[in-house]
This record gives sequence, C-alpha cells and structure tokens, in this order.
Amino acid sequence: MGRATRFFLIASLIYLLIGVTIGIFLTIYPGMVGGFLAMHAHINLLGWLSMMVFAVAYHVLPRFSGRPLYSERLADTHVFLANIGLIGLVIAWPLSRYYWTTPLRVLFTVAALCYAAGAYVFVYNIIRTVFAKD
Repeated sequence: MGRATRFFLIASLIYLLIGVTIGIFLTIYPGMVGGFLAMHAHINLLGWLSMMVFAVAYHVLPRFSGRPLYSERLADTHVFLANIGLIGLVIAWPLSRYYWTTPLRVLFTVAALCYAAGAYVFVYNIIRTVFAKD
C-alpha cells in the first residue's frame, strides 16, 4: 500500500470519528445546528467519504490499469492540499457565522482553493496513470 493511500485511509477514519462526534453533539444540542451543520456535512463528505475514495482509487486504479501510479509526489501533494483545505474550511465555517471578517474570508477562500487544487492534482494523476500510452 502506497504512502498516499495509507495517509488518506487514516485521515478518512479520523474524519469519520470527528463527523460522528459532531453529529452526536448536534443531536444533543439542536441549537448548535446553524453554526455546525456545514462543518458536520463537510467533515463527513470531504473528510470521511472523499478521503476514503481517494485511498481506494490510489490503491486500486493503478492495479486495474496494470500500470504504476504516474506520480507518488503528486499523490503526496494531493494528501497535503486536501487535508489543509478541509481543515481550513472546518475552522472557517463555524467562525464565519459570528465573525465574517476579511482574514476569515481569506482563510475560507484559500482553504477551498487548496481542496480544489488537490482534486485537480488527483484527476491529473489518475488520468496519467490509467490512460497512459503503452
């Protein structure tokens, strides 16, 4: 199992635990839903689910295509960008409900761009792996 696969798998499981924990708090304290619902959704969707998909894709798709992963370095970059982006979003989202300041907007925008850049890196790496010319 490659390094990026392992990191995405570990991150996915950690985000699952965080997402479930936030869900429990939202059930116990429904008044918190407004500030934390987007955080809960993104931890589960971008954290648990997409990180697990990335882990499985990095492990399985090169094997299905019969080729090595195009770039381990790009996969490592993807791990970094996706996690920094998600953590930045999760920090900025609940705070933005109360303090929508310029630094918070910058954090939110940079975090979203980091996650998006990671997704683009992933797509490029997988396309170059699966559709490489023999």
